[in-house]
Amino acid sequence: MKQVEGLKIPVWLQRIQYITNPVGYWETAYQTYPDAFWAKGIDFGSPLMVFYTPEAAQQIIENRHGDLTTTSFNSELSAIFGDSSFFILEGVRHQQMRKLLIPMLHGKQIQSYGQLICDLANNVMQTLPINKPFSVWEVAQDISLQIMIKLLFGSYQQERYQQIKQLMIEMVNLFASNLAGIPLFFRFLQKDLGPASPWGNFLKQRQQMKELIYSEIAERRAHSDPDKLDILSLLMSATDEQGNVLTDEELLGQVLSLLFTGNESTTASIAWSWYRVYRDSEIQAKLLDELRTLGDSPDPLNIIRLPYLNAVCNETLRMYPVTMFMIPRVVKSTTEINGYQVDPGMLITVGTYLIHHREDIYPEPKVFKPERFLEHRFSPYQFLPFGGGMRGCIGGEIALYQLKLALATVVSRYQLELVNQRPIYPQRRNTILTPIQLKMVKK
Repeated sequence: MKQVEGLKIPVWLQRIQYITNPVGYWETAYQTYPDAFWAKGIDFGSPLMVFYTPEAAQQIIENRHGDLTTTSFNSELSAIFGDSSFFILEGVRHQQMRKLLIPMLHGKQIQSYGQLICDLANNVMQTLPINKPFSVWEVAQDISLQIMIKLLFGSYQQERYQQIKQLMIEMVNLFASNLAGIPLFFRFLQKDLGPASPWGNFLKQRQQMKELIYSEIAERRAHSDPDKLDILSLLMSATDEQGNVLTDEELLGQVLSLLFTGNESTTASIAWSWYRVYRDSEIQAKLLDELRTLGDSPDPLNIIRLPYLNAVCNETLRMYPVTMFMIPRVVKSTTEINGYQVDPGMLITVGTYLIHHREDIYPEPKVFKPERFLEHRFSPYQFLPFGGGMRGCIGGEIALYQLKLALATVVSRYQLELVNQRPIYPQRRNTILTPIQLKMVKK
């Protein structure tokens, strides 16, 4: 059996490097070890064994012999979502909650959101002044937030929803800060020293968010409207196999999960897609020519089927996957993963970012080449931007839907330019990679 090794630097230094320079952290590991390593810089209470070959990914995702069980982020995500979120739940209860949510985020249900997504993206772009630089991250975040709040609550303009939006921005910004956010990653620093302290400030914000959502739930329970089709209304009317409805705490967990995960990851994907398309005039021209074949008022369902648009979006998700690694699995019984023995109690995961940058799968992995997705069909273990298996991203389909329609709306209706052509390097925000410094102008 092969032996997994770890980086020869102190754990605390690995942790700081992962927080401040995640791409460098991953690439150092890959250059040192070709297919797996012990990641001691990511805090799960014990070392994390990271695999980054398609063969290992398939074994872990399929889990054919049931040797693995799922675990979750027991620091960041539980602190935000509470213990009733489908992210935090395990076993049968996780499967039940996932089964309840999937119909609301897939298939015909999300297809009905198409025109809404296009209109909201267009509304945000119309408010931008001409020839004045804007933060692509902030604009993409505004589009993503408006869409998610509208889908969740059925409205966006009411004061309560604006308060929810502002609190979301403040909370995710706190986690994203490399300095103020460090206590949110180290458990021994998670001390409530009052609202001026990072952890105390976070707890205050979370309590305000809980009160806003609980007030929304209470009003809806008091004045139910069976005709409302927003996600919260659907959740409140849904029942499990025993006929039970979700409690207020369970509703809170699902709403917070969808708000936060749907916002940050979709924002990043939209921002990266604009950067890549507007940095390369040839890609931009090809995409615009394809969009023009649909006429002036295309059906969103026809837009999302366009092959080159799909290739551009897939290449964006390859280079900048919404998760750098999959939610870890716990080893239940001794088994073998890609020639390595793993024993009970070990934590293992798939390094999505590293698989997406393997040169033996994606030649010239640092080059943005949408054509690779037109010329080749990659397996779900070679291309896995939303993870896979029972812990795969539940909102992956709607995230891709938003990405395609937001990009198509902007490219077909607006002329944008990068403020400068200097390369933008990925920076960590929570668990995703972002072009946070990217600026553009609307012509």
